[in-house]
Amino acid sequence: MRYEFGRGIADYVVRPTDGLWSVAPGAVLTFWSAADGGTQYTDLQDALSTPITQVTADDQGLVPTFYGPDGVVGMWADAGGVSRAWMEAHTTGTGGTETPPGSVQDWLNVKAFGAVGDNVTDDTAAIQSALNNCVMGGVVYLPVGGYRTSAPLTIPPGVTLMGTHSNLMAVPGLTDPQCYIKPLASFVGDAVISFLDEIDGGYATISAEHRIVCVMIDGADVTAPGVDGVRAAGNIQNVQLRDVTVRRVTGAGVHTEANEGKFPYSWRLQRVMVDNVGWHGMAFEVMTDITLMDCQAIGCGANGFEIANAANSHMLGCRAEWNVNNGIHITGDWATGTGSGGMLLGGCSTDRNGYNGVLVDATGNPPIQIENLHVRRDGRNNGAGGGGYAGLACDGATVPVLVGMVTCYPGVDDDGTQENSPQYGARFTGCTYVSVDSGFLHADEAGWSDAGDNAILRRGLNIAERTGTTAAPVDAFAPPTDVAGNLNVGGYAALASGQSAGQWNIWAAQAKALNLGGAGGGIAIAEGANARMGVSTLAAGTVTVANTSVTANTRVAPFRQAGGGTLGHLSVTKNAGVGFTITSSSNADTSVVGWILYEPA
Repeated sequence: MRYEFGRGIADYVVRPTDGLWSVAPGAVLTFWSAADGGTQYTDLQDALSTPITQVTADDQGLVPTFYGPDGVVGMWADAGGVSRAWMEAHTTGTGGTETPPGSVQDWLNVKAFGAVGDNVTDDTAAIQSALNNCVMGGVVYLPVGGYRTSAPLTIPPGVTLMGTHSNLMAVPGLTDPQCYIKPLASFVGDAVISFLDEIDGGYATISAEHRIVCVMIDGADVTAPGVDGVRAAGNIQNVQLRDVTVRRVTGAGVHTEANEGKFPYSWRLQRVMVDNVGWHGMAFEVMTDITLMDCQAIGCGANGFEIANAANSHMLGCRAEWNVNNGIHITGDWATGTGSGGMLLGGCSTDRNGYNGVLVDATGNPPIQIENLHVRRDGRNNGAGGGGYAGLACDGATVPVLVGMVTCYPGVDDDGTQENSPQYGARFTGCTYVSVDSGFLHADEAGWSDAGDNAILRRGLNIAERTGTTAAPVDAFAPPTDVAGNLNVGGYAALASGQSAGQWNIWAAQAKALNLGGAGGGIAIAEGANARMGVSTLAAGTVTVANTSVTANTRVAPFRQAGGGTLGHLSVTKNAGVGFTITSSSNADTSVVGWILYEPA
């Protein structure tokens, strides 16, 4: 029995053109037993039962009615493109009568294109065929299985690659479902999954709107160096990675860079895990408007997050742990022009990274804002600790760095071995402007470290320090109002009360430089030995007051506190370092006299 094919509501030949899909009028179709290779079916008949070996689409791209070989209910159609499409007969099969497989669909199962997913078979061609045949806005679905690949998979613009599950980490004895793309040892290419820009992809419009959802990449068998998990070069916009895991590739987990002077732009990464890759966990070069949420880089061969200029970007709730170098590295030239911009890090944490937990050494003018940062046990330094590393380090940064709250807690390896680290809780070297509002900084040697060569380093009032181990910490808590250095207030400071153990200077050249504006307010000066104010009683019109604070320039202001005897005019003579004598013009003056000492500024 021959089954009928063609001329259904969706039986059109289409082809990708400039990132879009259009019909292919006059396309010649041949039919095969497999998605790749296989045997060609030549025993076909047209609508009039005339034998034919191929079918030609009409001027609208519509496949005419024809009949397949006896007993064949589905065939792979080849229109001369890069891949074949599956077609089922109208009167049988699982595709139904309205939208049979092989027509334009928005949900393509890779197994319908020949993928096996048995963790052995090379499924590269089958998966790529599904991706190439997917319409923009559609989904290419990876059912449960292990899909081996030998070359990069390229996701076209507007297409989603979706799996069923992305395992977070590989730990001996831990449940590890077989749901992944796993390159073969023979893999050749620069990335397991690639996004191409309009230049390399041949698109007439900007390449954009790619998606990867619930997909794990396991590069454990890759031997070639520098193979990234996901890679994009050039102007590739509005990409989303959600619930994605990349582990054990030899390059970066996620890597973006320039192509012909243009960079990827405006990406969103949510719950992306990069585990034990050979280079940086995530490496972003000049990525404007990127958002990282609940992402983690652990055990990577360089930095956890390498961010080289990410204007107007957010990094929220991310973690960097056990990476060989820095946990989070904010670096590169962030520029000074009108198109430049800063970055916000909020609620992020680091743990046991080899160098610094967070290192900022970026140049330019945009501000880097860090809020609620928690760093722990960084500066491992191959187990030796020390090395000048810190939980938070700013080294030669010309970008303004503004830190709201930062906490640092030291420690050793999980098994109790190696040296206590980091050496410093926060360390600042050669920076243009750094401001830290508050924090609790516990580190091996010092909580706070100022190299002394920062142009402006402002330390807030509520920063506590501890040193030593977590079991035997040594407190170095500052009093609530203690400021290390000068406290400069550019404006009006309103204080309810306060005190000082040092000198106060008022430099305003005004008649009322010190103004006690409240009725009943006054100045109180302590009296006693060597005080600056006191009272004495004249005897026979004179009294000598011992006061070693008197200098040659001291101004002594005497006044009569209570009259006694025959009053006279008061005058003063000084003896620097010894005291002063108050004399009345009347030898019979026995008044009680007061005095105040002033010094010229």
